[in-house]
Amino acid sequence: MTADAPAADPHRVRPAAGGPARNALLRALRVTVAGCLAFYPLRYGFDDSTAALYGLFAVIALGALSEVTGTPAARTRTYLAAVGVGAVLVTAGTLAAVNTVVAAAGMLVVGFVVAYAGVGGPRIVGIANGLQLFYILPCFPPFAPDTLDHRIAGLVVGGLLLTAADRLLWPAPGPPPPAERLAVAAEAIAAHATALRAVLRDPAAATGAEEAAREAARNAADALRVAHQPLAQRPLGPGRRDRGLLAAHAAIRVAGGRLADLGRVVGKPGRVPHPLTADLVGAVAETFADLAAALRAGRPITVPTADLDAVLERYLAVRARHFAEHIAPPDDLRLGLMAVACAEEARVAVLAAGAFLGAPPPDPAVMPPTLWFLRAGRAELVWRRLLAHLTPRSVYLQNAMRVGLGLATARVIAGVFNLSHGFWVLLATLGLMRTSVAAGRAVLPRAFAGTAAGAVIAAALLILVGDDTWIYAWAMPPVMLLGFAAGPVLGVAAGQAGLTIVVAMLFAQVAPTDWRLAEVRVADVVIGGLVGLLIGAAVWPRGGGGEVRRAAAAALQSGAAAVRDTIALLADGTPVPPSDLDRRSFLFDHAYAQSRTEPGEASGPDWLMVLTIVHRIAVYASVLRAQHPAGMAPPAEAAAALRAAAAEVVAAYEAAADEIEAGEPPAPDAGAALRESVNRAGSAAMDGSAEALVRQLDGWAWLHSLADDLGLLQHAFAPHPPTEAPRPPTSGSRPRSARR
Repeated sequence: MTADAPAADPHRVRPAAGGPARNALLRALRVTVAGCLAFYPLRYGFDDSTAALYGLFAVIALGALSEVTGTPAARTRTYLAAVGVGAVLVTAGTLAAVNTVVAAAGMLVVGFVVAYAGVGGPRIVGIANGLQLFYILPCFPPFAPDTLDHRIAGLVVGGLLLTAADRLLWPAPGPPPPAERLAVAAEAIAAHATALRAVLRDPAAATGAEEAAREAARNAADALRVAHQPLAQRPLGPGRRDRGLLAAHAAIRVAGGRLADLGRVVGKPGRVPHPLTADLVGAVAETFADLAAALRAGRPITVPTADLDAVLERYLAVRARHFAEHIAPPDDLRLGLMAVACAEEARVAVLAAGAFLGAPPPDPAVMPPTLWFLRAGRAELVWRRLLAHLTPRSVYLQNAMRVGLGLATARVIAGVFNLSHGFWVLLATLGLMRTSVAAGRAVLPRAFAGTAAGAVIAAALLILVGDDTWIYAWAMPPVMLLGFAAGPVLGVAAGQAGLTIVVAMLFAQVAPTDWRLAEVRVADVVIGGLVGLLIGAAVWPRGGGGEVRRAAAAALQSGAAAVRDTIALLADGTPVPPSDLDRRSFLFDHAYAQSRTEPGEASGPDWLMVLTIVHRIAVYASVLRAQHPAGMAPPAEAAAALRAAAAEVVAAYEAAADEIEAGEPPAPDAGAALRESVNRAGSAAMDGSAEALVRQLDGWAWLHSLADDLGLLQHAFAPHPPTEAPRPPTSGSRPRSARR
């Protein structure tokens, strides 16, 4: 799943040396060598056709039809784990082949479970198709449990040979260390904060240096987006290390966005010095510089945030008195809250990166609620991740339902009509099913054309060569090499053509056959592809593109509730009830990521901007709830003014959410009207003690920001191209799994 990238990003990962064609060829070489070493000795040396067939299919399933990525050691662990799981699935499929009902029921369960297991991270997603094949291949007649040992032996031989080939034959290099990307971003944020500190001290000294540092920080923060990272580096697993890395990514990006906002505010004409804020921003710069050094050294910071905490405490203690003595325009209110948010996110980044670097969990008294996972066990983390997606609104669950129903339907059709080589039907369903009907329609014609072309070539070979298996034996290795390299380079049509020729040569060596095998192959692929398309049309047919609108509306509704509850805390001291904002923004993240992979969605609303606004609500709400305890309240008149303004903001966001869910853009000019109303209400509404003033200042600053964001929300649905839209802060597209 990918998203659009910045036009010029010096930190974005580039293709490996040699380009995709060379990488595809080397991968095809490894698969060909491992497959031939598994097939030929078992078939011609031991005269065991069953073991030979399973050995070659194990190599194809894990080497050609799966994406196993990561460091060499991680790839080895993945292959070995897949072999172990594959043995269980082969056993289940062999026993389920007793009849069509049992096989189809098993296919429904296996198809769903294996696909849903992808919530465990990209490594599982990469091998899911290969694991499905380990059940699909043996679940067809003949029912032969007495051959189970031969099948598992072939699977183990093929899997071990592929594992060895991956390490020994032109091994793919491991990805760059994830800590390096994080360190680059932390350094860029530190440089921007340093430049911004100088401007805060003396606005007249502002030059292009701060703007240049801001742009460099934006690029570095954008490189941390999950969609901009190769699959192997995406920290989406449920474990503490991945969650820590993901939370550190998110915190750095959010801090970069807050600093960019702060720079735009302080850079306006006529600004006055803010020495107190400059000290806090300077402490943020030093914290991120220390974090970058720790990441490069590979060890956590000894005393993570002591200096930053001291500066932040001093800042919070005196800023109320400062604003009480001076008129506080809206920009100054926002500036103070932005600086505090930067400091809080710097603290989160350091503590989260500590989990990635192996630091012991922090004391619960100083641990932000968003980092709850630092003190959770592995089983709890996995269980929470599974439950997070166990909802019809999760695209992972939708995809798992689609795969399970599609494969079970294909198995029923193959069994009821007694289709020859019926597993090809399921293989086509699995390989050609997409997350939306539009994507499926786009790929099927090419797949059918490629299969037909390959079938013509295969039929000609079967007619010309006949039963001379030695010719197939000599010809199959180069055909495998070309066939498995063609798909990644030339597309699905070339891949289907190559696979058709390979399986024809394979089965010609296992059992007597004729040119009708090619005909059967075409029929099976057409049936399997149509089954996938029809199931896709019946089960969430719009995929992520259809879900993202509902997810956005639900997240905005929860965001509005979070605003209401947080302002109630500030105005009345009311304890904040549990919120589902994190969960809904988490689902919104995944729906958006999938929608970016589907045709026709890029020209729609700017969902990334909507996602940015949702995340800003969550971040500011968490900062305010952490800073202000329940039980305190400003004077009644000041509290009433804050509540009244908040009610307008909440109503505006709820109305926008309703309009988005209904398929309509938010009402025009609502953001400008809301901004004017909030500015007017907050101009003379603050009163009370220093502590009460702090609560009011933070509340009004947040309401001003929310009014501005409503204007951005309306712009996200404007008809002009997204490139004309104002650039939102880089806090957008934050994977919410880190905040759950």
